[in-house]
Amino acid sequence: MPRRRPFVTFGTTCPKRLVFVLLAALCCCAALVVPRAGGETVRQGTLQVSFGGSVSPHLLPRVGTTPIAVTIRGHVRALTAAPPPSLRRIAIEVNRLGVLERAGLPAYPLGRLRASSTEAALDACRAAVVGEGRVSGVLVLPEQTPTPFGGRVVAFNGTLPDGRPGILAHLYTSRPAPLTFVLAFAIGRAHGTFGTRLVATVPLKTRQTAHITSFTLRLHRTYEVDGSPRSYLSAGCPAPEGFPSVTFPLVRTSYGFEGEKTVSDTLVRTCQVAVGTENPNNR
Repeated sequence: MPRRRPFVTFGTTCPKRLVFVLLAALCCCAALVVPRAGGETVRQGTLQVSFGGSVSPHLLPRVGTTPIAVTIRGHVRALTAAPPPSLRRIAIEVNRLGVLERAGLPAYPLGRLRASSTEAALDACRAAVVGEGRVSGVLVLPEQTPTPFGGRVVAFNGTLPDGRPGILAHLYTSRPAPLTFVLAFAIGRAHGTFGTRLVATVPLKTRQTAHITSFTLRLHRTYEVDGSPRSYLSAGCPAPEGFPSVTFPLVRTSYGFEGEKTVSDTLVRTCQVAVGTENPNNR
C-alpha cells in the first residue's frame, strides 16, 4: 500500500523530510520518471555532456508517496583529441514533488570518509549508506600520458563541516594508483518549480589531476524508526483526476568545468499513476 504523506519540499527548514535527489547526483536525479533508454545530450564549445536516469517502481500513487530507487547517470566527452576539462562544480535543482527523508537515519561527518578505501569507509559509516555506483575518468599528470581510472562510489547520508545536511559520494580506486575523494553535495532550497538545490564543488587537489568522464549512481534505502518503516526516497505522481500521467520538468542541472563555460540542461519527464491509487473521495 502506498504511504499517504503530503508532498513537501525538502530543505534545511524541514527536519523530517527533505525533497531530493540525486544527485547526486552526482546529484542528482531521476525521481518521479518513467524509465527510458535515452537521456539528454548538450554540446557546448569543445564539450558534449549527457545526462539521464530512471526510477523504480515504474508506477507511482496519485495520492501520497511510495518508496522508490533512483538511478542517475552522466557522461562527459571532449570533442577534440585532448582530455575533457576538469569538472569544477555541479548544481542540481529537483522538482518539489519528491520526498527525501533523513529523520532517524544515521548521518556521518565528511571527515570520517576522507583518505579511506571503500572498505574502510563502509566499516566507519555503513549505517548511513544511501546508494552505490561507479565513476570513471582520466588522471592527468604533468609530463605523463593521461591514464584511465575507474572505481566504486558509495553514497552516505552525512553532514558538512558547517553542519548542513548533505549527500557524501565517496570514490576509491586502486588503479593506476590509490585515489580517494569525496564529492559532498550540500542540500539547500531552490525556488518555484524546483524545490531543492544540491551543490557540490570538486576539491581543488582532486580536479587538478582527476578528470571525471562518466558516472552512475543508484540511490535507495529503506529503514525503520521505532518500528515504523521509512524510505530515504519516496515519490508520487500527482496527475489531475481522470489523467493517467503528467509531464513536468524533473531536474535542472549545470556543470562547471575548468576553463569552460557552464553547461546546463533540463530533463522533462512523464510519471504514470498506478491503478487503484486514486483518492477514494473523488471516485
